[in-house]
Amino acid sequence: MEQEHAPALQTGDATITGVSIASVYVDDFAKAYEFYNGLLGLKKKYDMGEQACYFEFEGKEWGLYLEGGNTPSQIAENSARASFMLSVPSSAALHTRLVAAGVRCVQNPPQHMGGGDYWFQFFDPAGNIIEVLGGE
Repeated sequence: MEQEHAPALQTGDATITGVSIASVYVDDFAKAYEFYNGLLGLKKKYDMGEQACYFEFEGKEWGLYLEGGNTPSQIAENSARASFMLSVPSSAALHTRLVAAGVRCVQNPPQHMGGGDYWFQFFDPAGNIIEVLGGE
C-alpha cells in the first residue's frame, strides 16, 4: 500500500500581522445592511453580489464584509464564538444610539477597562455579538 505524503511546507515568514477583513454572516441581508449602514454609519465601498457587500472603515486599509442568506445560529452571551471589536471615539455615544434604537446590549452601561477605554457588546439583527471599544 502506497503511503500518501503531505505536501512540503513552504518556507518563509508566516507571522500573522493583523486582521485584514471582519466578516459578518446574516440571514436577512436587507435588514442587516440597514443596521450596519444606517444605524452604525458604515460606508459601503463595493457591492459583492445581490446579498453581499464590503464596508470600508474610514482611514483604514481593511473593512467589514457582510453576507446575507445564511441560517442563523443560536448565540448567547456566554457561547463559544468568534467576534471582532469596533473602535469608536466614544463608547457611551454609540451605546446610547444603539439603546435608543432598541438594540439589545450585553453590558449596560459600557464597562471601564482601565485607562480611558470603555467596552461593551451588542447583538446585530441576526443575533451576532459585536464588540465595541472606545473612550468614555
